[in-house]
Amino acid sequence: MKQVIISRYGPPEVLKIRENQIPEPGDNEILIRVHYAGINFSEIMARMKLYPGAPKPPTTLGSEASGIIEKVGSKVTGFKPGDKVMSFCRFGSYSTHICVSEQMVFALPKQFTLDQGAAFPLVYVTAFMMIYDLGNIQPGEAVLIHGAGGAVGTAAIQLIKHAGAGIIGTSSGWKHEKLKKMGVKYCIDYRNENVYDRVMEITEGTGVDLIIDPLGGKSWKDGYRMLAPMGKLIVYGDQKIVSGFRKNPFVLLKELFTIPKFNPALMLGENKCVMGYHLGKLRNAEHKIQNAIDRLMKIVETGTLNPVIDRIFHYTEAPDCHRYIQERKNFGKVLLDFRKE
Repeated sequence: MKQVIISRYGPPEVLKIRENQIPEPGDNEILIRVHYAGINFSEIMARMKLYPGAPKPPTTLGSEASGIIEKVGSKVTGFKPGDKVMSFCRFGSYSTHICVSEQMVFALPKQFTLDQGAAFPLVYVTAFMMIYDLGNIQPGEAVLIHGAGGAVGTAAIQLIKHAGAGIIGTSSGWKHEKLKKMGVKYCIDYRNENVYDRVMEITEGTGVDLIIDPLGGKSWKDGYRMLAPMGKLIVYGDQKIVSGFRKNPFVLLKELFTIPKFNPALMLGENKCVMGYHLGKLRNAEHKIQNAIDRLMKIVETGTLNPVIDRIFHYTEAPDCHRYIQERKNFGKVLLDFRKE
């Protein structure tokens, strides 16, 4: 089989192709012939040595994939060879074949194609748990999505619309027309507009009820100020530490000093909340993830969720794929195609 690996830390060109043996599934495992693998910003950070907990090079990458089952373990009861599936995969989905636990595999919804299946697991579960479990979204509330044109952002838009809440989105200006077609009422060009001023103008000084923010320190500080009473700021990444294509210690240091320090006593008086979310760190909470997935799949059945796919690269183009995302050229999800070796 073929795998895309990080040969060493560095720019996109450190991604190389490695030949390996096709794994044999254990008793509770499933062997999947991968068709598509989803690309996430966390993998770009891992390549640059900016993602805590990622394995050291040389190592595979990838957290989600779709494909067709080739073999199942002796104790697997819910799937059989030939089934079309989508799956989580911890640091391993950039590969023509993956072996994963049955608990990490889900039947491909009948209305999804296999490429949509690879664009679904990580970003939709992430968006759902932030918006519904932590955010407790309610009809009529106002939500600010930072990075609305990204993979998690476009997933969040669909889930927030399903909940009946209003959306403000930040993105590059060229994405605004597409965002408005998806249902974002107000778009803010973070490169040319003051996000805080625009949000307070749009909400007539009230602020927003929920913010989902993967950006980092200064954005978190401004976000807290933008919250309405009972508002919630949910942080799920720190993309500001990624500058250029290599790790930059000066950027890391600068970001460290911009991270705000929240005072619980002041939060009590202001009726505001700050929460963090990291799907990969939800150890010993698998039942909560499964509960979210069960509820999420019921929404899928309504036909209101359609993963937005921007571009598909062949797996031999993995360096170009990472560069494309880092240059902020994508609207929605980017995939690697593993169908042809």
